[in-house]
Amino acid sequence: MPCILLVGEGNFSYSASLSDFIQGKDLIVATCYETEDSISKQPLSSTNVEQLRKNGALVYFEVDATRLKDYVFLTNHLYDRIIFNFPHCGRKAGVRKNRDLLWKFFLSCVEVLAQNGDIHVALCQGQGGTPADEPMREWHNSWQIVAMAAKAGFILSAVTPFSYNQFCGYQSTGYRSQEKSFHVNGSLNHIFTRSLPLDNLKALCLIDRLTDSSASLHDQEYCDNQVFRDLIGRERFHPVNLLYDDIIEHFQTNFTLNTLDDKFPLICDVSSFSSVFKCPESWQNVFHVTDRHQIGCGSVNGTQGSHTSCSQHNVTEDSVHNSTANSSGLSYLRPSLTSFIKDIAQRCSLIPDTLNVLSGPVFRKCLISPWMMPVYEELVLFLCSPSDTKASQLKLVMETIGNVVASIAKSVLLNDELDSSEQPLNVHGLHFHQKTSVYYFINMSPGDSDKMIGAIRIVTSEELSSDHSFIIITLNLDLLAMCLLGIEDWRLLWTDDERFIQQFSQGKLKPFKTFSLYPPCYTHDVSFWVEDGAVFDENEFHNITRRVSWGNIVTIELLEQYEDGKMGKTSRCYRMTYQSCDQALSYESALKIQLQLREELGRCLHITLR
Repeated sequence: MPCILLVGEGNFSYSASLSDFIQGKDLIVATCYETEDSISKQPLSSTNVEQLRKNGALVYFEVDATRLKDYVFLTNHLYDRIIFNFPHCGRKAGVRKNRDLLWKFFLSCVEVLAQNGDIHVALCQGQGGTPADEPMREWHNSWQIVAMAAKAGFILSAVTPFSYNQFCGYQSTGYRSQEKSFHVNGSLNHIFTRSLPLDNLKALCLIDRLTDSSASLHDQEYCDNQVFRDLIGRERFHPVNLLYDDIIEHFQTNFTLNTLDDKFPLICDVSSFSSVFKCPESWQNVFHVTDRHQIGCGSVNGTQGSHTSCSQHNVTEDSVHNSTANSSGLSYLRPSLTSFIKDIAQRCSLIPDTLNVLSGPVFRKCLISPWMMPVYEELVLFLCSPSDTKASQLKLVMETIGNVVASIAKSVLLNDELDSSEQPLNVHGLHFHQKTSVYYFINMSPGDSDKMIGAIRIVTSEELSSDHSFIIITLNLDLLAMCLLGIEDWRLLWTDDERFIQQFSQGKLKPFKTFSLYPPCYTHDVSFWVEDGAVFDENEFHNITRRVSWGNIVTIELLEQYEDGKMGKTSRCYRMTYQSCDQALSYESALKIQLQLREELGRCLHITLR
């Protein structure tokens, strides 16, 4: 039987009303802080207690809501719901004392709350300190309930009006330790759930392992390409996988498709971009160049497909984006699947006018931002065609991409299950921006911002030493999913919280509903001198910050930069904003990470901390 625990009850009118409403379906345990003698002096309290016991509820007195685990009679159950209405330290207690009451209460709930249980806390108008309050108090003058809950590992999952009218006979008491009622008009009920422990995103964990120069050769001998791919694997109903399926299904209406299995190494010796992750040279013995890999080629017609093997090959040192060979011999996490297209063109029998499909994870160093991701699923579509038909083929490709995205966006809105109180998803259309005569950006505008979700490039026959030209389309599937589904932070696409994947468990793309409302954010600054003669690498600075913070820094802002002529040094000051989109991040955790970050920055970069 589900169990409900109520703490901090006054005259037990809420508990009695709730027990009448539930009618014995749940076990109710009602407690209060005062003694039974003091409570019995309040009007109707004895009647309410009698009614509770008649309905099968348990009633206890002298229970401190901040020490729940200390009461043996309470620890006989794990509670599916814990309710604390209008917590208050009594009399004219200030906001700090009431904040302490809240975080100690949340901490007390940890050991008596069921794993999937929730905590309901009703607060008067404005006390919570969240944007749900109207009007919203200044942060320092609120109870900061989300930050207090984060100290105990809870996140705010919902906020609803406190519907006191639906409980017949309920009358709040205890205002400033008196029998007066609290001001319940405009009050809100805050619903909290457990968060997963703060940990590294598995995407960042993979990058960290692949770029770890301290990894021993013994460790590497037990690793192979597939082992690392499994670390970054996504579930079948992950929205990125569903989006890929929808795109392929739509493209089949205009093109014959030929799918290529991604059996290419995650590490290669092609440096096609300025911002790439460098890997230890010893990884070369495990992943690439000296090994030979199969390209899995297969044709797909409707839902039927067959795979045939192409010739074995070595990964070449040329990239479609940048054909300059890398002579340094260094190893990098692959920045794009287009690095392998020339090799595919030379080693596979590609049929003209057939659209070839290749997808897989790629890696790029980037600045910290909710919309910029260091790893994502890239979809590459490349069309082999005679040079005299490339103009018409390019037009058909653009029309198809536009129709595909528009059709998927429409189906997402049709699958929308948002409540009438929630804002509908705002998705603007896709458009193309011509950068050069052979290069186009594919842009999309979620909200008021413009995001580049992909690109189209025409590659001449001379560039690929082939008899045909190529039209190559690259799509960032993670970014496209964010735009279409209203996901505002790339980190959510890598969360282990089941509440994310469950939203797509029916195999349908629909607008994302957040399960962590108004996550608290904390700011910390770091200042340092760049050593004389050293070149400061902004991307590497962000990369170290992202790694050390476990992905819990959402933005970095350069506050100040100046040169000291006498010292011949440059000073930089950055502001880090800590915020997690799916986990409970407390101020103490953020401060601990900041201290670790200072040490790591001083160790890895040519800087002197101030």
